[in-house]
Amino acid sequence: MGWVTISLRKMALKQRVSNMQYRLLQVSQERQTIANQSQYTQRYLNAMKNQQYSGITNSYMSAVQELQNNAANMDPTSSEWSAYQTSLDQLALVQSRQQMAVDSVFQGYEDALMGDVNRRDQQLEAEQTQLETQIQAAQAELESLDEAMEQSIQDSAIKL
Repeated sequence: MGWVTISLRKMALKQRVSNMQYRLLQVSQERQTIANQSQYTQRYLNAMKNQQYSGITNSYMSAVQELQNNAANMDPTSSEWSAYQTSLDQLALVQSRQQMAVDSVFQGYEDALMGDVNRRDQQLEAEQTQLETQIQAAQAELESLDEAMEQSIQDSAIKL
């Protein structure tokens, strides 16, 4: 292969490497964007979950306060006191169940979000690995073309 042909191949190969490096940069930026969006979404979900918890806690505390106000004049040995204790236990159980329901709903949201994010990130990671491999192969070919060009120039030199 003549040095002119080698030069043309090198130019095409350098352009290809440049294009792959640009795409590699885009993939890296997209992966970072996905990670940032995932973090923001998780923070939002946590804030919404905490807001739900707050509502549940406020309702629970209001109901407990009302029961305590009603029980202020009760005799601790009376059957009404026993009913009061049962009501407190039931309120605590209701609060616990409501919090578990909120946990379940938000865990479902998070699982769905993270499943999509992980799938897209895996696709981008595979593309990134493929690009890195292709860049390495192209750079190795560039090195061999440099050697071939030097050899071609030496072979075509006028010998006296």
